[in-house]
Amino acid sequence: MNKNVLNAVNTFPLADSRGIVRRTLIAMIVMISAIFVAVIVTLFSIANTLNTQADLQNKHLILKALHARQESIRSHLDDNANWGEAYTNLHVRMNTNWAWVQQNLGSSLYTTFQLEGVFVLGPDDITRYSVISGHLSHTSFQNWLKVPVLPMLHQKLIESGGKAISQFTVVDNTLVLLAAAWIETGSDNTIKPVPGPPSIMIFVDRLTPAKLRAMGQDYGVVNTHIHTHARQVDSDKREYGFPLHTGTGFISIEWTSANPGGALLTWVLPSLVFLFFATLFLTLALMRHAMLRARVNDESTFLLEQGRLALAASEQRFRDVAETTSDWIWETDDKLCFSWISGRFPVITGCPQHEWIGRPLTAFLLDSHSIYRLTQWASSTSVGSHLSLIQCLYFSPDNQPHFCNLVIKKVKKSDGRPGFRGTANDVTQEVQTQARMRYLSEHDELTGLPNRVQMRQFLDSHSLNQLTNNQQIAVLTIDLDKFKPVNDLYGHSVGDKILHDVSARLRECMPENGLVTRYGGDEFIVILPTVEGAHEPERLSDALLSRLTQAFHLEDTDVYIGASIGIAIAPQHATDANDLLRYSDIALYQAKHDGRNCWRLYHPAMEEQIVQRRELENELRVAIHANQLQLVYQPRYDVRTGKVTTIEALIRWQHPRLGLLTPDQFIPLAEDTGLIFQMSDWVLTTACQDAVEHFGSLSVAVNISAIEFRVSGFVSRIHHVLTTSGLSPSQLEIEISENTALSDPERVTDIMLSLKSIGVRFLIDDFGAGYASLSYLHAFPFDGIKLDKSFVIPTDTSENARRVVENIVGLGKAFSLHITAEGVETKEQQTYFESLDCDALQGYFIGRPVSLGELKQHLSRQTASEGDGRLTGRRN
Repeated sequence: MNKNVLNAVNTFPLADSRGIVRRTLIAMIVMISAIFVAVIVTLFSIANTLNTQADLQNKHLILKALHARQESIRSHLDDNANWGEAYTNLHVRMNTNWAWVQQNLGSSLYTTFQLEGVFVLGPDDITRYSVISGHLSHTSFQNWLKVPVLPMLHQKLIESGGKAISQFTVVDNTLVLLAAAWIETGSDNTIKPVPGPPSIMIFVDRLTPAKLRAMGQDYGVVNTHIHTHARQVDSDKREYGFPLHTGTGFISIEWTSANPGGALLTWVLPSLVFLFFATLFLTLALMRHAMLRARVNDESTFLLEQGRLALAASEQRFRDVAETTSDWIWETDDKLCFSWISGRFPVITGCPQHEWIGRPLTAFLLDSHSIYRLTQWASSTSVGSHLSLIQCLYFSPDNQPHFCNLVIKKVKKSDGRPGFRGTANDVTQEVQTQARMRYLSEHDELTGLPNRVQMRQFLDSHSLNQLTNNQQIAVLTIDLDKFKPVNDLYGHSVGDKILHDVSARLRECMPENGLVTRYGGDEFIVILPTVEGAHEPERLSDALLSRLTQAFHLEDTDVYIGASIGIAIAPQHATDANDLLRYSDIALYQAKHDGRNCWRLYHPAMEEQIVQRRELENELRVAIHANQLQLVYQPRYDVRTGKVTTIEALIRWQHPRLGLLTPDQFIPLAEDTGLIFQMSDWVLTTACQDAVEHFGSLSVAVNISAIEFRVSGFVSRIHHVLTTSGLSPSQLEIEISENTALSDPERVTDIMLSLKSIGVRFLIDDFGAGYASLSYLHAFPFDGIKLDKSFVIPTDTSENARRVVENIVGLGKAFSLHITAEGVETKEQQTYFESLDCDALQGYFIGRPVSLGELKQHLSRQTASEGDGRLTGRRN
């Protein structure tokens, strides 16, 4: 019988004879194990009893040794303290000569009795005499012992009537035996006691580890010691102990046990274990012989039954696999006609089984290449050969395409004729997923436009460096203007719809040979093959801008956006795809810089401008932290009071290379790069601090960029500046441009109302130069307007300019706004605007922007200048 058969026999129960033998074997093993367990438990109990008895005896012996030590020290103390001469020389007066020199209470107490300390304390508890370790000393008892035991000793002496008492205590992890007694006259009747409290004699016996071991050994106890956490104990030693009361609590006296129980276990337990395994081995050997005999009788019956069960299990397994697998299994004759199909066939394919029995496999498949391979293989292969066909096409009854993988094997059937068997695995979802992945790898999922991968393939296919016959390739990079506010205001779902509509409009404008791609976000790239000298890129850009500026219709509103376009052409500008894309992006940047909603054709000078702009950006970052920014102040003249009531803070940049720069040279850059926030914080803080320190009750006006109203935290920043500087909110004026509120009117209104509630005032700066309207003045809570100087300057020569100014001033007065005329440069202009009932004037005639120091000088001369309404002389 081979090994596999034996293993199979062991896997299943045999006839009753083996079961009886097995149960008998188990019962005998359990009985023998129970006997040996009982013996071992008894052995451990005896060992524990022996150890307990030995430990109790050792405890009694150690206590006896300690009591003997106490009796001895009390006896020596009583001999020395209850003595007339000691009373006279230690209590009545302290005679050191008698005690030390004559050795009545000297070093012999240490050399003979190992008393480390001998002390005489006066009635006032002051140490009058001390011998420490056999040497005369002047150390006090309390300082030497380091444990406050005097109150306890006094109490015990009172209880004993002054007779010698003893007490254990612990000092520095050492057991110390103290003995104390009153010094008395004893039996000497010739000495008359003096009145007052008695003196005390104290003996100190430090029971060092050596002394404790010696005491224990005298009584047959090994390694007597007190317990400490730091003490290392050998792992093979058994420690035992008991608590001992001391004056400061309890300590543990321990010793190394003789461990008679361990010795018993050491000798007896191995013998018992050996005897147990020997008995068990003998039992198993006897039973094994019986089991082998029983196996011979049962094997024949078992093998027959096993064969039957294996056949039934194999048939059931095949049925289960065929009906539950994700594949469907089939069999054909030598003509490839189906003779059997598993039950999974209709579930997976949707085709009834009975309709395909007898029909050829080639009729099921619709892929001509797969059919050809199958027929060629079937006619030429031998029995046992395999064939795999991947992604074979077939249609379901509802005429939907499906795909499957076929594995086919040529076999010899039971009747001796050849046939074919195989499996079919449906991979329709896998094929569709791969097709979807290929589509997504080359297309934008949202708009359906080709993505940057297909764009690069398109550029590579046109071989930019080999363009001939006046061929050109134009790349148009398109970026949507005002798209982010639409996303923020209406949500990303509306933004996605607009992007989808934008892609549709781009397709409408494109010729057939062009390509529209979504590059990412709201950026699109158009590639247009054209001919040299043609203006198709420019015409296409105009058409795209015209189409994209038209309204995008939503359910309840129309949304308007724009676009900026940058154009680069190969081979005119570049023959490398990366350079061509980069140049079109540079042209796009120029279009945005020139006001957006326009197109620009790349020129090499644009790249140089960008480099310069980036250098200036880096220098501006340094300037904010390197004290290169400075403020100048321009006064505003109040017509009614005839005084300067407000100072406007204006920023300048003292550039180390370019000299003094005005705001129009760097503020747009700061807004584009986000540096405007740091710069604005610096201007607000500096202007408010200067106003508090130098302007008195005058107000200070600060220009704020429209960008700062689009970011949260503006109100808290103003509060912080006012709090840290100490400036009253009513002294702060904020000037904003007319287009500040256009992007988010509700947000701007909330910010203005929040700050106006604490007293901050708001003015429209450069009124008339932007998008001002009647509804604008009515909708926002402004306190005043500043008429742009472009209206002021022409009033000297133009009657039309005067009519426009008069209408604007009248409009402002109608809205109860404070009117300031900017750009007043002549006395005639001052007189004219005063006649129009303007509230304030500002300009070079009133006062130029000057440094803080110059402004302070001008303010000091304000009274002298009030007569002609200005702080400085006219310009020369």
